[in-house]
Amino acid sequence: MRKPAPAFTLQPLAPPKPSWWQAHRHQVLSTGALILGFYIGTHSPDAASQSTDQPHPDPAHTAPADSATSSAP
Repeated sequence: MRKPAPAFTLQPLAPPKPSWWQAHRHQVLSTGALILGFYIGTHSPDAASQSTDQPHPDPAHTAPADSATSSAP
């Protein structure tokens, strides 16, 4: 036969199992933020001007400076 449970214990009851939303809300909100950021980034007015089809107006230096024209002391 089981012993009767004490009337008062210092251990609290087990916490209830979290709902689906409480367990997964960080994943849902992160995914929503990524989709919103992608939408804003692709639909901004600057998105069309950053196309790679046209060369950049100021190309980066690709060759070292000509050493014949440098002023050596």
